[in-house]
Amino acid sequence: MKRIHGQSAEGIRSAFCQMTLCLLLLACADRPSAVEQRKTEIRRQDSLELAQARADLAVADSVATFKAFELEDLKKQFVFEKQEKYQTTGYWVLPSYKGSKERFSFYPEVEEGGKLLLVSIDKQRQYSFTDVDLMAEDYTALLPKGLSDAQKKDVAKCYALAKAMHDLQETQKQQEKLRLKERFYTEKQLRLPR
Repeated sequence: MKRIHGQSAEGIRSAFCQMTLCLLLLACADRPSAVEQRKTEIRRQDSLELAQARADLAVADSVATFKAFELEDLKKQFVFEKQEKYQTTGYWVLPSYKGSKERFSFYPEVEEGGKLLLVSIDKQRQYSFTDVDLMAEDYTALLPKGLSDAQKKDVAKCYALAKAMHDLQETQKQQEKLRLKERFYTEKQLRLPR
């Protein structure tokens, strides 16, 4: 085995490897580890998600407030009817349909939950109910044939009320989801070590 300056090639190689390792460790000491980088990235991403949830919640709160005012304004055109003794659900009806419905062959009403019902009564006083899909492109296709223009306008008013109720409910569901998201990321930030 060859010797250089009194050391074997194996010793020189070992010393070189140790010196290289020390230089690498010194160079990497200033850099964060991959784990620390990942933790930092997760904290940054969570902060962005939290900020986005808060911004979306602020928008949803504004939209809900607007929709609530719009709904209250529409409700002024209607009368709420509910017979506590017989009914679990009340209905919003136009003043012209208030009270006994016996004198009508057709009338629209909006359930307090926001469902639009078209009630038809035939000659034998048999009632039939049509539940209108508020997401349908054209609700007028569900209308019975032979309605007067006044009845069609009444249905349009009830549709507007039902749609406003539905939209407010959807906005409130969105608000709840955003509140849960905000709470999740807030709690997550508190749990993560710094």
